[in-house]
Amino acid sequence: MSRLKKTLFSTRTMTVLLLLYAISMAVATFVENDYDTATAKTLIYNATWFEVLMLWLILLFAANIRTYRLTRREKWPILIFHLAFIFMFIGGAITRYISFEGQMPIKENQTTNEIISDLTYFKLLVTDGNKTISYDKKPYMMSYFNAKDTKWPFKRTYEQNYRFDDKVISLKTLDYIPMAKDSIRTTELGKKILNIVTVGQGGRVDNYISEGEIENIDGTIFSFKKPFPGVVQLSEKDGDMMISLPSDGQYMSMEGQQVGVVTDSTLLAQQSGNMKANETTPLNHRALYTVNNTSFIIPKAAFKGERVYYSGDKNDPRDKNLLEVNQLELSSGNERDTLFIRGGKGVTEFDKTLMINGLNVSLGFGSKILYTDFQLRCDDFLLERYPGSNNPSSYESTITVIDKGTENQHHIFMNNVMDYRGYRFFQASYFPDESGTILSVNADRWGTNITYFGYFLLFGGMFFTLFWKGTNFWKLNDALKKIHKKSLILLPFLLFFGLGTGINSSFAQNNNVQTKDSTVISQQKPRPDVQFARPDELGSNRIIDPEHAEKFGHLLVQDFQGRIKPMNTHTLELLRKIHKKDTYKKGSASISSDQWFISMQVDPGYWANEPLIKVGQKGGDQLLKETGANAEGYTSYANLVDPNTGIFKLEKQDNKSFSKRKADQTNYDKGVIEVTERFNIFSNIAFGYYTNVVPVKNDPAQTWISWIYSSDENTVEIDSTAYALLTPYFNGVKEGLTTRNWNNADKSIENISKFQQVWGEDIVPSESKVNLEILYNHLNSFFWLMIVYSFLGMAMIILGFAEVFSSGSKYNHIIRTLTKILLGLMIIALTFQALALGVRWYLSGHAPWSNGYEAIIFISGIGVVAGLLLYRNRNAFIPAAGALVAMIMMGFAMEAPCSIHKLHLWNRS
Repeated sequence: MSRLKKTLFSTRTMTVLLLLYAISMAVATFVENDYDTATAKTLIYNATWFEVLMLWLILLFAANIRTYRLTRREKWPILIFHLAFIFMFIGGAITRYISFEGQMPIKENQTTNEIISDLTYFKLLVTDGNKTISYDKKPYMMSYFNAKDTKWPFKRTYEQNYRFDDKVISLKTLDYIPMAKDSIRTTELGKKILNIVTVGQGGRVDNYISEGEIENIDGTIFSFKKPFPGVVQLSEKDGDMMISLPSDGQYMSMEGQQVGVVTDSTLLAQQSGNMKANETTPLNHRALYTVNNTSFIIPKAAFKGERVYYSGDKNDPRDKNLLEVNQLELSSGNERDTLFIRGGKGVTEFDKTLMINGLNVSLGFGSKILYTDFQLRCDDFLLERYPGSNNPSSYESTITVIDKGTENQHHIFMNNVMDYRGYRFFQASYFPDESGTILSVNADRWGTNITYFGYFLLFGGMFFTLFWKGTNFWKLNDALKKIHKKSLILLPFLLFFGLGTGINSSFAQNNNVQTKDSTVISQQKPRPDVQFARPDELGSNRIIDPEHAEKFGHLLVQDFQGRIKPMNTHTLELLRKIHKKDTYKKGSASISSDQWFISMQVDPGYWANEPLIKVGQKGGDQLLKETGANAEGYTSYANLVDPNTGIFKLEKQDNKSFSKRKADQTNYDKGVIEVTERFNIFSNIAFGYYTNVVPVKNDPAQTWISWIYSSDENTVEIDSTAYALLTPYFNGVKEGLTTRNWNNADKSIENISKFQQVWGEDIVPSESKVNLEILYNHLNSFFWLMIVYSFLGMAMIILGFAEVFSSGSKYNHIIRTLTKILLGLMIIALTFQALALGVRWYLSGHAPWSNGYEAIIFISGIGVVAGLLLYRNRNAFIPAAGALVAMIMMGFAMEAPCSIHKLHLWNRS
């Protein structure tokens, strides 16, 4: 027994299990990518063997704390590391078994306490006419392993018995068709099938029902040759089709009409009228029937055939949201029936109803309704759009919580959640008709907090494991110093780790501006000739004079957060957002952000044909093809506009993708949203919405405005003061491009700058601060620091090995001297990093860890400091680790928005 215990709880066993855990997570990632999340959960995350694995690891970590006496001070880093895994596994278990997630759709001015669960269930509603019982307690997730062609040992079948008094109903799954499509195949071996055409707001829809089936069509239950109470009964009598409605209805014959025009009023009146409930009459294949708000026509007689289901294309966005179809076998007593039901996450209705063994059974698969003991009311739902387009930019909800007679109002929007009584509500999506909000609900306070605490301990444990005296890493460092170069060479391993952080960006709302000297214009998109160059007016020269661009870069502009900054900062942020680079390469020329922005103001048509907009690989080959991207992943504004209609090509897909909650957005959806954002920024730059360089006179809010802006009353308005200041500048730019004489453009900049100093004197930064910010932009400090740290880290690793293997030789002194020189360079780099962060602090007015980008840069510096402090004249591996950690973290930071204030998009509120 003791030998078995020793084997089960040995360090070797823990190593094997951790390796198995890591491999399992990697496999799950590939399975999720190739199949879907449900299959990955079925195979790994929710599998019993994986639960046993995690429980086993928890017990092993706990046992090791006692076995190796990890509570001793010198063992604290390892103790923290063990506790981290224990807390993460416990938090995950709480999330899995106790917590739940779901969605709460709420129409405006409506109140609800219903949550649609994310978990799915087989749901039965059984009645014998006297008693009704609902069965929906056991969650189950259908996956590819439920498909009929799946082989052992992966084949899974859901089987469940439901007892109703002395009767038992057995349910068994036979097949699973994800993203299901269907077609009707004519065959003499099939059952009789009727085509039921429904007519509604969505237009004409073809539905099919086979004999012996009961179908829910457009909210009304139909049965074909299967008597059932309360449904539209379709039957045959002496070879003729008969119809009976469950409630009073109407019918209107198509005879006497031709393409909607009455041609024979007498015949039309004779074959139209009312139908009484449960009255069986011959079916008229030319009549439109209406019952329970469902209008339908059965245009032809029944034919023999079969319904064939098949899976859609998971790479086709149109098929992504299709429901799954499950083939089931239902039996009770001596009766047995096979049926197909549609369902999936978010579906709450029953799909089929049938009679079996004297019981009326309604059957469905999907989510179930959960109830809170408080209610939410949607007071208002606001969807913001980009100017001049139908593409959404942000949305928010005003929600009132009604609990025990008290009401509290909350605003929920991107990155602003509502926590209430253990529930967390996120702004996830909205109704397609924009009539209400869809909130994502998470009831996992304990699971989430415990898991995050585990992550915190994991980071702390990994950090101190590298640097805490007495750890194996520290002992390895001492041992390496004693190895002679002729001894057996051991290959030490250095553990590097990095941090990634998701940077969520939100959209800000622009202050409403309307001045007395504004002129309303009627055009949706104004195109004054004085601003945009006429065709061929500029010739072949499109590159702005560098000296003039530098002067323009010193001009001040107000961003949508109210910060006054140099135009150079503003244009850099915009070009980085659209192009993902600081400059634009045109042949051998390198065009700066200032040159590009100026040229965009007077000649956007030229730039509309340049491959400026980054598409990237996130949306896959399909998005690259749809946008006409080149081999480098860039496309032009013109490629994104339909030449026949002038409409943004991705508008419909963007509305669809944007309305999804983030957890349901595919990489294609995210790619579409990003391209749409860049498209709209480009458009807004061209029309002048990002040129807020003119202070509004005597405005207590200190608002600066462009020549064009938007108000609550009008989408497009022109400010005459700003127009008078900027028009001469635009003319001067066009003159400079054609004659190479930039004097008038330079003079216009001086006039605008003087106007700023007079009417914005209370908020304009000093000249020295402007120059410092432009210098900060040009230096691109943190990018070059990343390069320096990578060089220093790799060089110090080489010197670390050389120092170990040269112990006692005449070269050891030289190596240690070189190490100290590199340490000095690292201190200089760290000092430069601290100065750059200090400059950022001074320019932005907030501490340099206020957003994700700044936090990563700041923490990377802490890693370098730790490596230097723990060096203490020992081996160079420790400061090398600090430098390489800083390099890795800065690499992550380069992918995050790095503007001193985050770039926000213009909107109309």
